[in-house]
Amino acid sequence: MSTQSSNPPRTVILGAVDGSAASPYVVAAGAKFAAMPGAELHLVHVIDAVGETRRLTEQLERGRQILEELGRGLPESIPLMLHLAAGSPTREILQLAANVQADLIVVGAHDLSRLEKLLLGSVAEPIVRKAQCPVYVVRRKDYHGKVVPELEPPCPDCLETQRATAGRQLWCARHAQKHVHGRVHYEVPQGFAEGSTLLRP
Repeated sequence: MSTQSSNPPRTVILGAVDGSAASPYVVAAGAKFAAMPGAELHLVHVIDAVGETRRLTEQLERGRQILEELGRGLPESIPLMLHLAAGSPTREILQLAANVQADLIVVGAHDLSRLEKLLLGSVAEPIVRKAQCPVYVVRRKDYHGKVVPELEPPCPDCLETQRATAGRQLWCARHAQKHVHGRVHYEVPQGFAEGSTLLRP
């Protein structure tokens, strides 16, 4: 008789939320990862714990509200644990990740100016650098707002072709003939290389 458990392996997803506009994206991404069998979602909010007792009480209450609001609406099939910590966000998030043996940390990226990064710092950057597990950095998709100087704007006709074909075609008629970027895009047909000894041990 086998002594191995039939339960799926435990997978811990830790989402770090701060109540900013990035937090719902962190929760949504964490919930997608936590939808797999055996996974559980942990959300942590860290307060700075500086100030008089009354202010600390208000911070704790606000932190509790942030966690409960973000956890509301998640599928009941996802086990959810809420954590409220006080101290340095980077240290507390990494410490909790170690304590619960997180398999993945999900953090939000903020579009800060250089001065804001200098004054406020970035929580995502040191977590990515110091974490003992993979880190997933969440950012709101926005190809129309922030301009990246070294990138060309996408072809509007190509975008319309992608939308109209649900992604089955990538390029408009003009770019389908000879794509200006010189990249090769292809789909692997069903059953390609089946039986090939090159792809199997």
